Amino acid sequence: MTGSILSPEQCDILLATWEKIASETEVARIIEIVSHTARDLTRAERTVLALIEGNKLAFVGGSGMETARTAMVRIDLGTGIPGKVAQDGLARSIRDGKYCSPVSAANPFGRPELPMKSMVCVAMRFQGQPIGVIQVINKAGGGNFTPADEYALQLLANQGAAAIERLRLHENAVKESQRIHGIFEALTDGIMVVDPQGNPLLYNKAVEEMFFPGGKQNYALTTYLSSVIQGESPVGSSEVVLFKPHNLILSNRYVILKDRHGQPSEVVISIRNTSDQRALDRRFSQFYAIMLHKSDAIVARAVRARDPRQRRRLLQRQKAILRNLLFLTELRSGPLRIEKENCDLLSLYDIVRRKLARRLARRRVRLVDAPLVAHGPQAGRFDRRRMMQVFYLLITRGWSVLKEGGEIWLDLDSSDGRARFEIGFAGAGVGEVICPEALDWNRQVDLIIAGEKASLDLDLSFIGHIVAAHKGSLAIEVDRPDRARVALALPLEL
Repeated sequence: MTGSILSPEQCDILLATWEKIASETEVARIIEIVSHTARDLTRAERTVLALIEGNKLAFVGGSGMETARTAMVRIDLGTGIPGKVAQDGLARSIRDGKYCSPVSAANPFGRPELPMKSMVCVAMRFQGQPIGVIQVINKAGGGNFTPADEYALQLLANQGAAAIERLRLHENAVKESQRIHGIFEALTDGIMVVDPQGNPLLYNKAVEEMFFPGGKQNYALTTYLSSVIQGESPVGSSEVVLFKPHNLILSNRYVILKDRHGQPSEVVISIRNTSDQRALDRRFSQFYAIMLHKSDAIVARAVRARDPRQRRRLLQRQKAILRNLLFLTELRSGPLRIEKENCDLLSLYDIVRRKLARRLARRRVRLVDAPLVAHGPQAGRFDRRRMMQVFYLLITRGWSVLKEGGEIWLDLDSSDGRARFEIGFAGAGVGEVICPEALDWNRQVDLIIAGEKASLDLDLSFIGHIVAAHKGSLAIEVDRPDRARVALALPLEL
């Protein structure tokens, strides 16, 4: 039937075009080839090619007159002849200057800029659905486009649609593959794919570091895989301990993938090296045991003490130990839960200042806060109780470190939607206690376990925990041994 409708020349053009676009690897080249072929195939003065993008029809190519003006034009589906063809997939044409439509006699095109004596617009179909349109305008020599022209144009449109969608699918598949490969390589957990017999097919860099140190195979891999892939369940988890010389504890999860016949084809294994975490857990268990032992010893001494003042001091020490253990639990548990409400930071500071005034006076520690108080309200959304904790712990930390005659000063700079506090401490030896190392609670725990330090002080690291929960920042600078400054910045979000 095709041979009886198409001319030999049209058949040759279509065959040559199909061969060309089958070997192309870029959508832009296919658009260019199809646009020019449509012109040659139908002997049109001009061709336009447009593709559907969402609810729009985007004109992306063409040949002949004024193609630069057509490029990048976007119209709604259903607007004009191309928009209607893209919407319902029905071809439309103009013959002898008169609009021919299979559904309506009304010309939807309005007054076109280019006078049209003849025109054919067909849908580019892929799997039965329009993905765009090809429009040929004005037959060379002034005649009308024939049924053979329309049929040939439809064949070209469908072939072009298949080629464009094939490349789009390929481009999306490549892009998705690259994205997945990037994630696969960036994971710090090991990911390995093996066949049902346990032979590795694919693995990421984390697996290389575990099982191929220095590029040499670690022969524990064979033992490991046989330990993991031994169940019949399609999913599972396990823990494998590799003894000397490897000394690894590996936590694993696996999923068995099946082929289309339902037979196991691959096993995907997620591997996490938990050796360091286990060591960390043991370290903290040891630390908690030390601190609880100290607490128990202090309580026993307090019970035996006959002097009420000595008993009170001992119980205060025990209270400090328990408070720091509570701080440490909150620090280790992850992000702090806070309940924000509208409040004024300076009002919260004033409450804390009045509460601590007598204690500072007894120690004869000067509190210089006139530059801070001179500022107006610093309103924002904060956890009221936690922010009062920040001010309380900062001042009491200074009070506990500074000897008689020491000084604590506070200042504030408010700009760019942030409140920047500076809290300074001046006094002998203050730089040894209020220092950047005080923000690292892991370091303090290490010193306790190693026996290099007798007491645990988590006040400053806990303040950092609260500030981080409010999306702020905390830093400590030590100018000299007798001076230290704490820089605290908080966003003033309303």
